[in-house]
Amino acid sequence: GWAVLLKSRGLVRGDRLAFCLVNRLAVIDLWIACVKLGVIVVPINVLYKGREIGHIVGDAEPAAVVTTADRAADLPPGTVLWDVEELEREATAVEPAGGSAWERPSANTAAAIIYTSGTTGAAKGAVLTHGNFAANALALVEAWGITETDRYLAALPLFHVHGLANGVQCWLASGCHMKLVERFDRDEALTWFESYQPTLFFGVPTMYVRL
Repeated sequence: GWAVLLKSRGLVRGDRLAFCLVNRLAVIDLWIACVKLGVIVVPINVLYKGREIGHIVGDAEPAAVVTTADRAADLPPGTVLWDVEELEREATAVEPAGGSAWERPSANTAAAIIYTSGTTGAAKGAVLTHGNFAANALALVEAWGITETDRYLAALPLFHVHGLANGVQCWLASGCHMKLVERFDRDEALTWFESYQPTLFFGVPTMYVRL
């Protein structure tokens, strides 16, 4: 229902749709819907404030930013805000369309614009194609031997390329089970590992140091 909902809100192929959200199922729903529509996803770091968000919104020119209502003050004046909780409610009431109704993008079609960290200057938008995401997923699934019997603990933020382009795409490509948590928490990690019993975990050095 998410793709039908976004289409009803006027999104068409080539439009950009940004999101500024902590990990939640709606991020994955948005991603899959945008892939179906040929809409380009623009993830925004939830730790960013007005200046950083303003730069990304001004550069990418998204049709809207999907976020929570309390983030309105961080968006530049005139930015269209779509409340994620409102979208979640509306999507449950929309009937999904058949597969033949959606785009069949080529490998070189843009799928996302993910911004660099901006440590040495203004953040720059890196355009990643459908081919980029597919190649990442297929290479990792083969190299790591990921199968549908694996259990993936997803704690990386989905607004970063590691969580979205690696973690989520490996899940989609392999059909494995995934447990998505809002954010990495060292104090909760042991409980997650013991209760969920994951066979697959992606992290960054900071996460391993904290563990």
